[in-house]
Amino acid sequence: MADHPLPHLGFEIESIFTQLGIFAFLVNTLNGQIQVRYKSMKASPLDTHEGVMLAFLIALFIYATASVAEIMLRARESIYHPIVSYIRLLASGFATILLLVILDPVLGYIISVLWGCLFARVTYVSYKELQELRSHTAQLGHSLWTKVVGVLGYHKEVEPDQAIRSAV
Repeated sequence: MADHPLPHLGFEIESIFTQLGIFAFLVNTLNGQIQVRYKSMKASPLDTHEGVMLAFLIALFIYATASVAEIMLRARESIYHPIVSYIRLLASGFATILLLVILDPVLGYIISVLWGCLFARVTYVSYKELQELRSHTAQLGHSLWTKVVGVLGYHKEVEPDQAIRSAV
C-alpha cells in the first residue's frame, strides 16, 4: 500500500473548476426554468414543494461547506481531501436533482434513484478509504506514542548494579 495513493483525475484543480462551472450552469438553468414555470402561478416553489426546497438548501449548504473544506485540505496537502471531494460532488448532484424534481417529478425521482445507487457505491469506496486511513493513523499514533515515551524516559532500563542490590 502506498503512503499517498494517487487521487482520481476528477479531483485535479482544472477538473474541479469544470465541475463548479457545470454545477453553476445547471443550477442557473434549472432556476430559470422554475421561474418561468411559476411566473404565472400565485404560489412559489417554497410553498408547493417545501420539503424539496428544504432538502435543496441543505444540499447547497453541504456543497458550500465541502468546497471550503476541500480547499483547506488541499492547501495542507491532506490525504483526506478526496473524501471531501466525494461529498462535494454528491451534494451538488443531489441539489441539481432536487431542482429537477420541482420541474418534472417523475424524471427527477427516476434520476434520484440512479443517484442513490451512485451514492451507495461512493459511500462503500469512501468507507474502504477511511478504514485504510484509520489504520494508517493508528500506526502513526503508536509510533508517536513510543517516541514520546522514549523521550520522556518512562521505560528506564534497570542498571545491572541495581538489579543485583534488589535481589540481595
